[in-house]
Amino acid sequence: MSLAITANRLRDGRVVFRTPSGNWSLNVADSAIEPDQASADGVIANVNAKANEQDVVEVYAVEMNLSGKTPRPTKLREAIRALGPTIAYLPKGELEAAE
Repeated sequence: MSLAITANRLRDGRVVFRTPSGNWSLNVADSAIEPDQASADGVIANVNAKANEQDVVEVYAVEMNLSGKTPRPTKLREAIRALGPTIAYLPKGELEAAE
């Protein structure tokens, strides 16, 4: 099982993914991949222990499919979270400004 760590960014609620360097990215392809649940739980515990230093909430692990060019979530709900809503929820200019 391959897992990525995801959360919501505090300042705007955007979905982010933990990178190998320990930063957060809007791009699921930048995700650090954890090999098992125990490893993912360790990362989550570390992030939660440093809650005051983090810019994220609701940290959890997402199962990933690594068979394509880039990793992608295996569950539909998580794919929608990772790849964005099925319709634009803000006018284009505001959406771009949020990045």
